[in-house]
Amino acid sequence: MSRLRAALLSMHTDPLDPLGGDVTGGMNVYVREVARALPALGVEADVFTRACGAKAPAVERIAPGARLVRIPAGPRRPLGKNRLLPYAGRFAEGIAAFAEKEGRTYGLLSCHYWLSGVAGERLAREWGAPLVMRFHTLARQKNARLGAGEEKETPARARAEGRLARRAEAIFVSSADEARFLSKHLGADERRIRVIPCGVDPGFFVPHPRARARRRLGLPGEARIILSVGRVEPVKGLDRLAGALALIRKERPGLPVLALHVGGELKPGRKPSAAEGRPPGDFASPRQRAEVRRVLARARALGVEENLRFAGAVPQAELPLYYSAADALAIPSRIESFGLVALEGAACGLPAAAFRVGGLPRAVAHGRSGLLVRDGDVGAFAEALLRLLEEPALRGRMGRAARRRAGGFAWSAVAREEARAWSRLLRPGRRGKTQRSPRRPLAARRALIRKKEGT
Repeated sequence: MSRLRAALLSMHTDPLDPLGGDVTGGMNVYVREVARALPALGVEADVFTRACGAKAPAVERIAPGARLVRIPAGPRRPLGKNRLLPYAGRFAEGIAAFAEKEGRTYGLLSCHYWLSGVAGERLAREWGAPLVMRFHTLARQKNARLGAGEEKETPARARAEGRLARRAEAIFVSSADEARFLSKHLGADERRIRVIPCGVDPGFFVPHPRARARRRLGLPGEARIILSVGRVEPVKGLDRLAGALALIRKERPGLPVLALHVGGELKPGRKPSAAEGRPPGDFASPRQRAEVRRVLARARALGVEENLRFAGAVPQAELPLYYSAADALAIPSRIESFGLVALEGAACGLPAAAFRVGGLPRAVAHGRSGLLVRDGDVGAFAEALLRLLEEPALRGRMGRAARRRAGGFAWSAVAREEARAWSRLLRPGRRGKTQRSPRRPLAARRALIRKKEGT
């Protein structure tokens, strides 16, 4: 495609922030890695996020031809996602001001998560540029799977997602399941939906010798290790992992098993070994502290508290060591738009056991690179994990197949698919390529955005 300058919006989370916080996860990786890959495809990428804190630079290079731009919008401190909607207009206004100051025009808006979409639709109308959405998660799907007493997504989010699903000129999803949901429940035109799965860097996520990885991480050499990776929140299903662990211990009482979860923002302080684990008080977020307490209480009631450890967030450079040290990757999530960790583990030769939800059937080839079970069947999940723990020939065969499979999901291929889809939106005669709206003076644009924000 011809040279394009694209604006990628990630309002509520900074793609360069450390992973493991309340909102830093797979979406951060997706936006960062796609932005890095786009310049090689002829696309200049500016990623816009809300500025938090005073230390981070206003503009930071992600890669040659790709930048991260932090836009002041509301207090310069972290805010809960449900408190950010009132600042979406200011975020859009700040992006417009930045573009005018730099003399830049953007031919396309790629918006990640619904808050970015709310800001992006204002800019799309003003600039005459196509609006592309990737929701990552959807309120209606998430609310349907939350347990009693868990905080539900807001009606404002659900309404905005419905509007954006109908208005966006293209929607990228990670799975056919998400595409069907958008079409059936949110009124999205299925002709505008394109399935583009997540990716992985197979040059970074590589296998290491298991014994060496365990020594470096301080993990016991004799234990069978089940690894889970991700944010610490109820939809990740760590209580289901505790349930499966109890069934494994009941079935094989003499089997030394350690379930280790990597993820969660930690307070500064001492760094115990991964085997020692972290107590709830070590986590920085009240929500994460509450979830760790809940899961450990569940494990205690089942008699497996000593077999479950929380390591918290670890440096990105250490993640391949954790995947290499484990015998099985557990993905107990209730919701998983794709399952980025399944690909990371696969690239390190680690097969996964997972519930058949969201995009996981695309990330895990059942019977070849891992095992999938019916959602909610904790007994079948425990049986799948036990097979991986006890059958080294099966684990080795699936690990090799997983490594080969991961090679087909490189981030460069993901970015190429996005760029191809964008090029179809920008053909002559399509909005945003040759029929751009006249640019208004900055003051007039601010007034327009404020007016729209009030509607």
